[in-house]
Amino acid sequence: MEKNKEIKFQLKGIELLDVQLNHPKKPLPTQITFHFDINLEHRINVENKLVIVICNIKVVNEDKSATLGSLKASCIYKVVNITDFIDTDKKQVHFPKGIITTFNSITISTVRGIMFSQFKGTFLHNAYLPIINPQSFTVNK
Repeated sequence: MEKNKEIKFQLKGIELLDVQLNHPKKPLPTQITFHFDINLEHRINVENKLVIVICNIKVVNEDKSATLGSLKASCIYKVVNITDFIDTDKKQVHFPKGIITTFNSITISTVRGIMFSQFKGTFLHNAYLPIINPQSFTVNK
């Protein structure tokens, strides 16, 4: 396993997995501040040399009492040299520092565009996902 080796990857696919709109009983105020609950999940398929990053976003109202909508999408990356990063003893993949941040950044930006496309013309038309530091996500195993 070579930790300092350059990783060679490319975007192989983008999939829209789910979209939901929960219409509010009353019209939303024109100056509403939306809040976002963002979850990223990483799946690795060594056999096919794939890293799949699934992004699930919930859009909630100002007081966070109601989910107004949600979107789930994935970005699929092919890592050509994935075997260079496999720890065969522990059966784990260890990528170079920062690559997960890169995957997260690309995925969040892609999902931002998908959200705009899917929510366009709805009551969530102005629910723009803000710029997010992809390093701010914590890892739960």
